Order: sequence, then structure tokens, then C-alpha cells
Amino acid sequence: MEIKILKNEGKELVLEFETFDTTIPELLAKSLLKDKDVEFAGISDDHIETIGRRLTLKTQKKKPKDALEKALEELEKEISSIKSSIK
Repeated sequence: MEIKILKNEGKELVLEFETFDTTIPELLAKSLLKDKDVEFAGISDDHIETIGRRLTLKTQKKKPKDALEKALEELEKEISSIKSSIK
């Protein structure tokens, strides 16, 4: 899956995931919303039949990239936990 940075200014980051599937962007948005510094995290698309899902992230104090990295680490831990429990 290819990811493009559409906007990275100040406290706002917009990524575009080139996929029809919303699973990963949705998981990431939900993980981001656990961070108290995240003001907004949500996904959007132009139309359900078009490729490209956008994740918009707005933070209060920290850099959006730092919040994104933290959310990815948390998701990685959760996935590892699931993998180990089914072995």
C-alpha cells in the first residue's frame, strides 16, 4: 500500500492511503484518538468507489508526526499481543 503526504503544516498532517480498504486508516485513527494531545483524527474519501483514503490528524502541542509514530507503536504492540495469544 502506498502512502502519500498531502499536507504537513504546523499541527496538521494529512496522509492518503492508496487503497479501497479503510481498515488500516480506521485502526490508525482510533489509536491516534487515545492520545490526549490529538485534537482530531479521522478518515475520508471522495467516493467509496475511488481509490484513496485520507487520514487527517490535528494535534494541540506535539508534532503530528510524533503522535503518528506513537500510535503506530501502540498498534504494533496490540497486534503482537494478538499474535502471541493465538499461537
